[in-house]
Amino acid sequence: MSLVPVDAREAYRREGPVVTVLGRNKDIDIRNAKPSPVMVHGSRIWSGLKALTKVGLLAALIGTYPAMMWSAHKVDAAPVTQDVAQSWTSPTAGVAITLVVRELEGQGWTADKPDWSPARQLTAQPAWQDGLVNALADYLQIAATGVTRTEAIDPDLAAAARLLRPVDDGEMTPRLVAGVEALARYNGRVHAGLVSDLDTQGDLAQALRLFASWGGESSEQLSSLIVHNEGWPASRADVHAFYTARARAQVAVSLLNAAVETHPDLTASASLRAQMRETRAQWDRIARQSPIMVSNQDGEGAFLPNHLAAMAWHLSEAEAASLRMADLVLGAEPDTTLADSDLVLLTSTP
Repeated sequence: MSLVPVDAREAYRREGPVVTVLGRNKDIDIRNAKPSPVMVHGSRIWSGLKALTKVGLLAALIGTYPAMMWSAHKVDAAPVTQDVAQSWTSPTAGVAITLVVRELEGQGWTADKPDWSPARQLTAQPAWQDGLVNALADYLQIAATGVTRTEAIDPDLAAAARLLRPVDDGEMTPRLVAGVEALARYNGRVHAGLVSDLDTQGDLAQALRLFASWGGESSEQLSSLIVHNEGWPASRADVHAFYTARARAQVAVSLLNAAVETHPDLTASASLRAQMRETRAQWDRIARQSPIMVSNQDGEGAFLPNHLAAMAWHLSEAEAASLRMADLVLGAEPDTTLADSDLVLLTSTP
């Protein structure tokens, strides 16, 4: 009698062959069935290699982005030299153009890069670039009135000042290119004799006082952040203030180099030569402050010094030197120790 239910399909109601359970053979020897030691060792090596490869790939993925961030950080702190300024009819326009173009043709404008770009995660370089063009815009805004000697404003310098000012709701690269073109037009007008360049003593004194205001503002900002860090070893605000001060110093020392070409009478007096040398050295020292990692730590700082405190002190020295230079340019009584010889080693100059 079949044990398959009657209502099952025809294919399942067919009875197959009888299955017989085999008995056990106690004489079978399974000692030789174990894996070979060579195979076991090779399997372990292969498993280890696979695990090591996975860990290496994971480490590479984790470390590649920070490495790309590190390579994207590039701050060119070399000031525009007098030779470069001398090659332009308007040295001041040439300095401004050179500083902006150097950023655009170098790493590019950081704020215009896509969000996934490693450069967008940086703090120092965006602060440097914004500080650079903001300082240039401050200077050009003053110069736009100075070159006309009237209440009118020079259109090209005014346009350059407006275009170089950073904005939050648009790309900066097209604006910076347009600003450079406006400066180039101004340089062409100076070359054609259609407008005069900034060449009076009052112009230079006004520029020096502007530089001094940068030093005072940055010094106060850094002083308010010293030892009040929210990160280790410094917060983003600390790094931003530090590199903004460096960028302002870069503009100051570069424009001072241009002033030597614009005001040849500066070399006529030993006191002016010595004071100019000191002022440029102070700003150049600030621009070249380039620690591997900005530190804002309390204490003596044997391992992690307080870079903000050192920068604030240098800024106060540069501010004082700029104000002394402005007074000297306007005919103030020269320092006799400076007037004796322009080879005097100033105590504040290395």
